[in-house]
Amino acid sequence: MGNARVLAFYITLCVIAFVTSKIIIAVLIYRRWQRKNLVIQDSLSSGKLVMFRSPKMKSLKYSMFLKKTMKLSNKDRIGSGGYGTVYRLTISESVSFAVKRLNRGSAEQDRGFERELEAMGDIKHRNIVTLHGYYTAPHYNLLIYELMPNGSLDAVLHSKLLASIS
Repeated sequence: MGNARVLAFYITLCVIAFVTSKIIIAVLIYRRWQRKNLVIQDSLSSGKLVMFRSPKMKSLKYSMFLKKTMKLSNKDRIGSGGYGTVYRLTISESVSFAVKRLNRGSAEQDRGFERELEAMGDIKHRNIVTLHGYYTAPHYNLLIYELMPNGSLDAVLHSKLLASIS
């Protein structure tokens, strides 16, 4: 009888320790996510701006960033393709971004869009353009990338291809 009580006590203690550890892990993961992302709700256009924290983004005023993003026009356009139009967003003389505008799909596509972008925000590789954030609004989505100073990969590949054919 005494051994059964001791065994029950140890099992109870282990279950409590297991549940407590899972709660602590969930809280730590949530706090890490909060430190990594900054989410700003835009009341004017009912949009949501998510910026992945990086050294380039630390000195950026998000209200100014959002205001300049909303003022993009055809004169800022640097390219277009099957998935959308790309604009140059110049914040200051030393800070510029490439902003790709995509038309919105269904609600299910939008949830998948946000999940995929969260994963892409974690990718840091020298051969992949850095995704700094995204903006979702009722009629369109914006992807905010690092601006490549030497132009697009498409232009580089096609100019080399045309030079080798000639």
